[in-house]
Amino acid sequence: MSSRHKNKPPLPSQHSSSQPPRQKHGAPAPSDHRPKASPHSQKGALVHSSAKTIEGQLVLKGKFGFVLSQTPGVADLYVQGDSLRLAMNGDRVEAKLAPSSQPSRPEGVIIRVVKRARENVVGIFRKIRGLAFLAPEDGAENIRILDLKGMSPQEGDLAVVKITEWPTSDLWAGGTLIEVLGSRESPDVDLKALLRKFELSDKFPAAVETEAESFQEEVPETAWQERKTFFHIPVFTIDGADAKDFDDAVSLEDRPEGGWRLGVHIADVAQYVKEGSPLDLESRRRGTSVYLVGTVVPMLPFPLSDGLCSLRPDLARLTLSCIMDINPQGRVVSHRIVESAIRSAKRFTYEDVELILKGEGNAGAPGDVVDTVKKMGGVARLLRDIRFKRGSLDFDFPEAYIVADEEGRPTDVRRRERLESHRLIEEFMLLANETVATQMRRFPFLYRVHERPDEFKMNKLEEMLKAAGVAVPQGFHQGRPSALQNILESVKGTPVEPVIHMMVLRSLKQAVYSPANAGHFGLASACYTHFTSPIRRYPDLIVHRIVKEHLHENLNAQRQGHWKMALPDIGLWASARERAAVEAEREFLDLKKVQVMQKHVGESFDGVVSSVTAFGLFVQLNDIFVEGLVHVSNLKDDYYVYDETRSTLIGRRAGRVLRMGQPARVKLAAANVLKRQLDFELELTLPPPGNKPSSRRTSRRSR
Repeated sequence: MSSRHKNKPPLPSQHSSSQPPRQKHGAPAPSDHRPKASPHSQKGALVHSSAKTIEGQLVLKGKFGFVLSQTPGVADLYVQGDSLRLAMNGDRVEAKLAPSSQPSRPEGVIIRVVKRARENVVGIFRKIRGLAFLAPEDGAENIRILDLKGMSPQEGDLAVVKITEWPTSDLWAGGTLIEVLGSRESPDVDLKALLRKFELSDKFPAAVETEAESFQEEVPETAWQERKTFFHIPVFTIDGADAKDFDDAVSLEDRPEGGWRLGVHIADVAQYVKEGSPLDLESRRRGTSVYLVGTVVPMLPFPLSDGLCSLRPDLARLTLSCIMDINPQGRVVSHRIVESAIRSAKRFTYEDVELILKGEGNAGAPGDVVDTVKKMGGVARLLRDIRFKRGSLDFDFPEAYIVADEEGRPTDVRRRERLESHRLIEEFMLLANETVATQMRRFPFLYRVHERPDEFKMNKLEEMLKAAGVAVPQGFHQGRPSALQNILESVKGTPVEPVIHMMVLRSLKQAVYSPANAGHFGLASACYTHFTSPIRRYPDLIVHRIVKEHLHENLNAQRQGHWKMALPDIGLWASARERAAVEAEREFLDLKKVQVMQKHVGESFDGVVSSVTAFGLFVQLNDIFVEGLVHVSNLKDDYYVYDETRSTLIGRRAGRVLRMGQPARVKLAAANVLKRQLDFELELTLPPPGNKPSSRRTSRRSR
């Protein structure tokens, strides 16, 4: 699952802190949060016993990679060796099964490239024996530059090459130089390189801009004459302090017979972005908004994303509302989806709502709105309890965000803690997504699918848990999400909590978009979709279109046939663009972390060992929210041997054991911008396991 933030509202083009608030469609979780897998997906890797080949996206990890299966119930393939040379990172490939060195891990060989992910590659310009090459930053093989097009790049410059000759088993790819970005030390070069690498457009085509500007700035009264209006009750938004677009609002009313009527009101983007229009085609091409440190690459132009579709306070806006009647026990007893119009009474930040929930303020809101917020807190807790009882996972760890100065330079990396106000809005969005998906099951539809983990990954997780001293609960080997949630609960408040959370998270599959409802494992939900963020996610816009056709009784046989044909490709493309966005956001965040730490080279820090590998151990610092590597070559006091079964490093002479969860004191030896990597040296004094790590970074003044 993806750990992306809330219903990410597009950020302003420049601001002082990097990350937008959390995603609203689900609590922080794996590639997302999703439902209980359907029976056909429980076979896991066994499906490969009868499958000859699979198709999927290639994700390279240096000298090996994975072909990520798009077919529910079919496991991913591990790939290494010469066949990797046929494809490039992100390509859609066909692979066949190969003999596996580990029976529980399916391995494969790439036999052909189905579709190239991109034709432009970003890298570092090099000359080898007088010949020009591009060295891709992701560690892939060099690309021969066949034509410089009259440009004169300098050794080490970042540049862009268009591939004209694809790689073969015995020859590197070749291409034409199309752009020299300049020295990495130049301002904004890193951002430009990232945009080119992930093919992210910072400008919209003229036809798209023209269409976006053709709408009126405000919604005329005639637009809601045929719609259900919610002007008579408190409706409001809850977002991050730096949010600029607001695509979801909530309302809550008491029911005379007991319980509540919860309204989740989502911007009706489909009213403006019509199928096949320039806006639609460009939105599909982008797939999602991308949130980088200090900027956003939006899916929709700002006249829509920040204007007409944004649910701003005191302005009438067109919405698609999911109205759910909830009984006192927290169950949805009835619901309806309606085209609607709202006028937001208040723009709340998460911090505003947190104060109200704690009884420490009213954020300047009217009394009836404050009372509604307090009731919402109780309803959200009830919904969360029900979700946890059915086995839904909850990854309750902080996220990193960058603090920048007035000129946009990163100055610090801090934790953004998860508040009760985040959980409130997450629960309401989760419930709406699940309710809409359930209603639309008998029609062609686009689901958010999260399959149960592979057997191989679960076996590896069990080994790591035992190495960390964490008991494996009943139901673990049956692939029950409740068993994983029990693990998360068992380490709550302990020094190893963030380490165990990350271990579990990495053991799960990525969530994807698919017309086949295979359920959502992470959410322990049988039926789930993405309905709540059409401003920033193309799949949500597709979901809105299908729902609206159903509401208008236009979802006839012809239209259902259309969607059956279109949805598989939409799901594949949207999933690929989501992964590209997540990779871009993560890579840029890692870059900024390294840039922050450059000024701290030589300083010492307290932290905790977050993972142990054959080549060293990773340490998460306590006060600056970054992680770095202590390579085995930097462990000078002994010769260390890796114990794979226990995930530990053991000193051969003195018997010293290094394991996950241990407090550690390290010195920052290097901050490598090129590799996006921090290199630590382990200092000689390591507190014994069980001691809580210091909360103070002794190398700097306490804040």
